[in-house]
Amino acid sequence: MSTAQRGNIREIWRRVLPVILVLAAVVTAFVVTHEPLARVEVMDFAQEQQDIGSLYELWTDEQKALKAMPLIDYIASVTAGKTTTADGTAWGTLADAVSLTEEGNPPDRTWQRRVGEWGGVYVRQTDLPLPELLAGLPDGEERYASLPDGTWVKAVALHLDSGDLTLGAGLHGPPHELVYPLRGLFFPLLGLAMLLYVLLPWPRKGEGVIAYDRWRVVLGDILGLVLTVVFVAMPFLITSNAALAVTEYWGLTLVFCLIGLLGLWAVQVGISAGGLQMMILVDRLVRVTAWRHEEYLFAEMALVQPAIQVAPKWLITASWLAALSGRRGSGAALLGAQSETRGFRISMKDGRFVHIWLTDRMGSVTMRGAQTLPGALAAAGVPMSTESVTVRGMSVG
Repeated sequence: MSTAQRGNIREIWRRVLPVILVLAAVVTAFVVTHEPLARVEVMDFAQEQQDIGSLYELWTDEQKALKAMPLIDYIASVTAGKTTTADGTAWGTLADAVSLTEEGNPPDRTWQRRVGEWGGVYVRQTDLPLPELLAGLPDGEERYASLPDGTWVKAVALHLDSGDLTLGAGLHGPPHELVYPLRGLFFPLLGLAMLLYVLLPWPRKGEGVIAYDRWRVVLGDILGLVLTVVFVAMPFLITSNAALAVTEYWGLTLVFCLIGLLGLWAVQVGISAGGLQMMILVDRLVRVTAWRHEEYLFAEMALVQPAIQVAPKWLITASWLAALSGRRGSGAALLGAQSETRGFRISMKDGRFVHIWLTDRMGSVTMRGAQTLPGALAAAGVPMSTESVTVRGMSVG
């Protein structure tokens, strides 16, 4: 494998791997846990009994009876059939941590991440000193642990499903750190994507090589990445659940992924632009991209003439439809309809056409060393014409 071929393979991986990693970061950020959770609370039965009926002052006969009970009888009534005697220090440690967290002074970062959106402290059921306490119980069922020092800890069972997620709003209640266990991978994956893009060796462009300026290539890569990620990630942002996005709402995901193909097209354009190098040799023009290696002998060239590339009709139509469907976008559609790329068309004697584009759609020369190409072709005796030709497409290089 030649040095150029290895460099072109790197240009493919430079763009493909970051896209994969960024998409993986988005998907993993919305993987919802299926592990049973529990909302835990250190009970203040005296305050709870006092608060009975305080809402709107509407009391049922049962509430009136509970409020009139002695505290010890009230505790016995509330916890009847739901009590586990807690032995050992694990429950005491849990109760202390829950108390501190409820007071706003969590003992460490782990407990800080267990505070729910609207208050309350949540843990995984496996984090309880007795995981079997809530095993198999439906949502809302509660159990009590009675500690030797008289402290009571209440644990309420919680299982998450698609009904707990609101489209466009996500999940409310339990902390996201527990609900989305893989979300911590988001920034490391983004960082890895950036490092791969920056640290992979860039193509060495020697003297006399015609190639794109690197800053133009980087801007194009950013555009391709953003277009791809924004559209592909949208269903996950809307549903807030990766599994839900690819099962129940697969149609929505499919539509956005189809739109995201525009971003993937931009990515492959970046691959072509990043690896594009043209070299003028004694008897031929060599053009190398990440996808192919082409050589064109001067002796086989029939004519070279100026060429103008304009946007395809379908793209112009789609741009105007998008503009007409909303209040904004007509300016962008008009710009896309009128923009053009300039370069050369080389007509080969065997009937093939070779297009070499040297400017962007604003008319600026984008390829370093492009000014040497016309003179080299003329010096090689290739027939030249000043009559320009217009073609439709979105090619680069």
